[in-house]
Amino acid sequence: MAARLVVGGASEGVDAVAYLVERDGLQAVRERVPEAAAVVDAGDFEARLEQAVLLYRGGSPARVLLVGAGEGGEWFGEAERLRVATATAVKEAKRLKRVTSLGIVVPEKLLEAAAREGRGEEWALEQALVAADMANYVYSLKSRDKPHALGEIRVSPVPGGVEPGRVAEAAEAIAEGVRVARDIANAPPSRMNPEKVEETARSLAERLGLRIRVFHRGELESLGMGGILAVGRGSSVEPRLIVLESDGGGPTYAVVGKTVTFDSGGLDLKPPQYMLEMKYDKGGGAAAIGAVVAAARLRLPVKLVALIPAVENMPSGSSYKPLDVLEMYNGLRVEVGNTDAEGRLIMADALAYAAEKYKPKALIDLATLTGAAVIALGNHAAALMGNNEELLARVEKAAWRAGEPAWRLPMWPVYGKQLESKVADVNNVGGRPAGAITAAKFLEHFVGETAWAHLDIAGVAWVQEKGPWKPYYSQGGATGWGVRTLIELLREETQTRREG
Repeated sequence: MAARLVVGGASEGVDAVAYLVERDGLQAVRERVPEAAAVVDAGDFEARLEQAVLLYRGGSPARVLLVGAGEGGEWFGEAERLRVATATAVKEAKRLKRVTSLGIVVPEKLLEAAAREGRGEEWALEQALVAADMANYVYSLKSRDKPHALGEIRVSPVPGGVEPGRVAEAAEAIAEGVRVARDIANAPPSRMNPEKVEETARSLAERLGLRIRVFHRGELESLGMGGILAVGRGSSVEPRLIVLESDGGGPTYAVVGKTVTFDSGGLDLKPPQYMLEMKYDKGGGAAAIGAVVAAARLRLPVKLVALIPAVENMPSGSSYKPLDVLEMYNGLRVEVGNTDAEGRLIMADALAYAAEKYKPKALIDLATLTGAAVIALGNHAAALMGNNEELLARVEKAAWRAGEPAWRLPMWPVYGKQLESKVADVNNVGGRPAGAITAAKFLEHFVGETAWAHLDIAGVAWVQEKGPWKPYYSQGGATGWGVRTLIELLREETQTRREG
């Protein structure tokens, strides 16, 4: 269950209160919390980011956490510093099994600094609450000894002009979108195969009043979606294309999310150790669904269409094969250079359909697409590519503002030569060099003239050996990466339209 998120009253009726302390705020916290003087004077609390010290006192609440908020210029900006500190407070409180409610007191200076990076102090408080909820997230299928989570999280202060109820409502909407994405991506492959993804989408559509349409095998064949059909052919669970839509009026935006519910590699089988994380290969589709959930709950004045090509990539007697030639939705013929480059095949059909059917103002895709993106950028940023400089700049800005950094890679025409085929229009692989870029160049064949941005989230969609290590991903597993970026982008788009 999600925690109740509240703005105001951080020290009222809670089991513990956390004071976020900046490097230059040590003297102030000594005066505000007398019990803090000893630990500060001893040098055991220096207000470093992710540092936390638990104290006890005679008053109420008895438990006090001192949580480091660092100083300006750390991490990815002031808003991210606020998120990290807030999440650290929740992470530490969860260790205390008797704590079910936590209050978090934010320094006014930090709140003001974070506010300048976004849309003011309401936005900054909202970001703190979303990070707190993310740190509180638990995914567990245990029958006993389930991980502890908080039932209520409060954040203060409440600056003048801020409407606490509106902030909490917005934070809960975004937090739910992220939770939905993490739940889908974290689910074991047999519990979240293409059929179960459809069931989940239908349940969300019914609860939130979303539109949904699902194309099964017969309709995919009629449409000529050779990529989705080929990749799904080896599984006993049939592939499908799920279209989920939140219509708040206004311009149309489309997001395509790669949803390979399990990726064995197909006949080009992955080594066993690389299969252990392949339930996360549905992270792009999970984020697309989560973004629609958040957009609907926020009542954003846009039409957001999520296209979810859902498949299992399995080896069997009916699997598609290396050197097969597939005919795609837009008529292009693709030579299969590797069956483990399957994500771009299902994405291609969905992108071409989205561009033709919906004619969106912008088309964005999220995909755990290439190991090459991880080699290039590690586990700290997504790779960003596309065909429209203005859109790419807006996506990049939204990603950084959301705390989900993206870094642009070049899309020079010369990279496309690596995909040339002697028997078909294009090959689905271009060799190891520039693998993230050639994957994007392949997708570019299917978007036409539509403004398009591609986010390769292979390094950030789940917590891997080298990160991302942020405290709001403290449980590990899926991160829900992309939900917050899409929401920031759509909010900026609607704000710009109102101002224009």
